[in-house]
Amino acid sequence: MSGHQRVGVVGTDTDSADATMAASRQSSFSVSISETTDSGIAISTGFDLAEEASTLDPQGLSLTFTSGAKLDLIEAGNSATTHVASIPSASGEQGITAGTGTNAPTTITFADGGDAVGFEFHTAADAFGVEGLKASASASFNGDAANTTTAHASSGMYSVGASYVSTAGDTTVTIGGGVYEGDTTSSTSLTNTEGFVLSASAVTGNLTVGVGYADGTDMGQATSAAKVEGASTGYVIHDASVLKAGAKYVSGDITFNVGVTDGSGNDATDLTAAQSGSADSYNNTNASVSYAVAAGVTATLGYAAVENGDDGSNSQAASGDSWYVGATISF
Repeated sequence: MSGHQRVGVVGTDTDSADATMAASRQSSFSVSISETTDSGIAISTGFDLAEEASTLDPQGLSLTFTSGAKLDLIEAGNSATTHVASIPSASGEQGITAGTGTNAPTTITFADGGDAVGFEFHTAADAFGVEGLKASASASFNGDAANTTTAHASSGMYSVGASYVSTAGDTTVTIGGGVYEGDTTSSTSLTNTEGFVLSASAVTGNLTVGVGYADGTDMGQATSAAKVEGASTGYVIHDASVLKAGAKYVSGDITFNVGVTDGSGNDATDLTAAQSGSADSYNNTNASVSYAVAAGVTATLGYAAVENGDDGSNSQAASGDSWYVGATISF
C-alpha cells in the first residue's frame, strides 16, 4: 500500500482576468496485490483511489513469467508510451486550463488511446539477444462501438515500442519510443489516430537531461464546454507535433527542475478542413525547487508560464503565469 497527501496554494494570472489564488489539495491511495503460482508465474493486480479525480481506478491483470517476460491483460497500456524515456519537468500543481477550442497537443504521448479491453506483451530484458533492449506490442479492441457521423470513440488501438539503455563512462543513456495506430467510430473524420514518439534521456551523477518529440494525427470528442469550429462533434487534430525538453539537478536535499513543452496542431471537424487554416498552439515553460524536509515530506515551489493559441491567435483567457507553494507527505 502507498499514497500521498499534497497540500498547497495555486496562484493564476491570465492575460484576460485579475490574478486569483486558491487552495490545492490532492490525495491518493494505492493497493497492489500479487500472488505467485507453484510454477513461478506472478499474477498481480491492484487499484488506486484518487481524491482529486473522485474516482476508483482498478487495474487489470499482469502475468510475469519466469523468463522475465510479462503479459498485461484487460486494462493494458500502449507500447509506445511504455517505452518513452523520462523527461524532467517542474514539480507542483501550477498551470492554466486550456480554453474552448484550443486543442494543440500538450504531451508527446498525445496519440495514446484505446479501449480497456486489450493486452500488452513485454519481452524480458536484453530482448533478441541485445543487451539493454526491451520491447513490447499492444492492442485494444472495441468492436461493439457503432459508427456515427457526429461522435468519436475509439474502436481499436495498436502500438509497438522499444527502449534501449546503455552506459558510457559515468553517463547512462536511455532511448525509447514507438508508433500508434488507432481506429475511430467517426465516419466523417476521413482519418484515424496515428503517430510516433521518440525520446532520450541521459543521467550523469546528479544531473538528468531529456528530450522527446512526437508527430501524427489525433482524434477527439468535443463537448458543449469545448467546441471545435463551432460544432460539438468528433474532431481531428491534423499535423500535430510536440517537442518536450527538461533537466533535473539534485544537490543534497534540494532538487531543481526546469522544462519546456511546445505543441501545435490544426483542429477541425474533418481532415479536409483541418488541412487548411491556422493551427492551435501550446507552450509551457516551467521550473521548480523541491526540498526534502524529512523522510516522506517534500516542500515544493513551482512556476509555469503558459501560452495557448486558437487558430493562430493568442487565447488570452488560457494564457498567463501560474505558481504553486505546497508540500507532499507520502508513505
